[in-house]
Amino acid sequence: MWVAGISFFVANLVLCSSFSIFSFKTIPQNYSSQLTLNGTEDALFEHPEVHYIKHRTFIPFARPLRDGEDNSTEEEGCDSSDDFPAFLTEDVRDKGGFVLCFIVGIYCFTLLALVCDRYFVPCVEVTCDIFHLTPDVAAATFMSVATSTPELFTNIIGTFITESDIGIGTIVGSSLYQALGVAAIGGLAAPYPLQLDWWPLTRDVCIYSIAVSLLVVITWDGKIFWYEALVLFVIYFVYFTVMFQNHRISKWVKSHFQKDEVVDLQKDKDGVEVKAEPRPSVISAYGSYVEEISKPGYDKEYDKAIMEKHEEEKREAQRSVFKAPEGGFKEKFFFYYSWPISVALRYTVPNPKLHPKMFPLTFLMCIIWIGTNSYMVSWMVTIIGSVFRIPDAVLGLSFLAAGSGLPESISMAIISRRGEGAFGVSNSLGANTMNILFSLGMPWFFKTISQGATNSSFIQIQSGSIEYTILALIGVVAILYATIYFNKFRLGKMAGVILLSTYLVCVVMAILSEMVFFDNSLCLS
Repeated sequence: MWVAGISFFVANLVLCSSFSIFSFKTIPQNYSSQLTLNGTEDALFEHPEVHYIKHRTFIPFARPLRDGEDNSTEEEGCDSSDDFPAFLTEDVRDKGGFVLCFIVGIYCFTLLALVCDRYFVPCVEVTCDIFHLTPDVAAATFMSVATSTPELFTNIIGTFITESDIGIGTIVGSSLYQALGVAAIGGLAAPYPLQLDWWPLTRDVCIYSIAVSLLVVITWDGKIFWYEALVLFVIYFVYFTVMFQNHRISKWVKSHFQKDEVVDLQKDKDGVEVKAEPRPSVISAYGSYVEEISKPGYDKEYDKAIMEKHEEEKREAQRSVFKAPEGGFKEKFFFYYSWPISVALRYTVPNPKLHPKMFPLTFLMCIIWIGTNSYMVSWMVTIIGSVFRIPDAVLGLSFLAAGSGLPESISMAIISRRGEGAFGVSNSLGANTMNILFSLGMPWFFKTISQGATNSSFIQIQSGSIEYTILALIGVVAILYATIYFNKFRLGKMAGVILLSTYLVCVVMAILSEMVFFDNSLCLS
């Protein structure tokens, strides 16, 4: 899966670079032009400064252009890499130095996956156990923070440092990837079709559709005001309230829609009656349930297996980082490849499996690592975008989205191979809802009120097509639900192929709309 993630990253780079070559045009100095957009002519302008120009072509249904967006949006320049410290000279970048940025970016994605997998998620689980939180409350609070943290920090950087669309692009791209890509990986990796519970999936699809619709309305005019960001932030807490009541809502819904459902008891080969019972899990999707087989009298064996698993995880955490593991070439290669990361994390982050009472320090150190890593990734990716003339929104839609979703992809593949990936789809949709309401809403709100809570203080969305990509997310989630519904709520290889194909088409169309139909890459100089 690590190879697949890196290959996907490379494919995105090649794809975006190809579009940038065909869509980039040279603009002479003191450029004067009369633009005709949406059937209306803008006044002639002549300006020596650098500007974004958005060209809307082949879009007969395009909404009215925003006031002043085509001739005066960014006078500092259209290169977000200028907002970061100097790393390589422009001459070195153009002569191949960008490859170093590419390598650093991939290594940062590896760091993100290891921090989340080995420390952050286990820390969240320990926290939930210590406070005796129910699966619904735990997943809707701490688990949502854990899964949304990379996207949150990326949007904070995009909102406060680069003041670009890299944050919203990452979250929208992450939504595409997690809704379709992660589910596709689960279906393709599963040894047999995974049976999904219809209620958690239906619930999360409905809530996610509402969140996306709200985001479309807020971003449609290209300006985010303080009260619009506040709406997202407030609804985030409303979502908490709904999730706290999930058990009651689930009972009411199932009592009305499953009145006549009969659960047939079957016998296994030993003659013991077995039945499917919902077993709540902290990892499960915001209070969803994984259908597991329960046998009367077999609970002791199940508890014994859980204890053995915990002991194995503890031994793994105690293993020396200076001793190579036993195994084949892949295990040893990854050990040496990730060794600097493993050493740095071992001596800076308390392991929650060994020191559960130090969970506050573990949580804090994980936040610091993820925040620093997000800054590094954004820095490297903007340099790559500068070399290949790739807009920030496209960088977020492709590279950062794939990198942020790498931990979920690996986790989904692992649990699907065990036949336990039924809750992964709802997990992804729940995380997407958190990203829209919290990872976008909170930074936007604090940024706008820091400028003064007036109608003249707002965040300008520079992308010319991101609203249409957001709108397309509703269609994406409809395709996801329809694919699983017509497969009788089973996630198998056929569903995986359909979802993966849909994801690739959506990414290509999103990049085309940003770099060709709504060409945002031209600058006056």
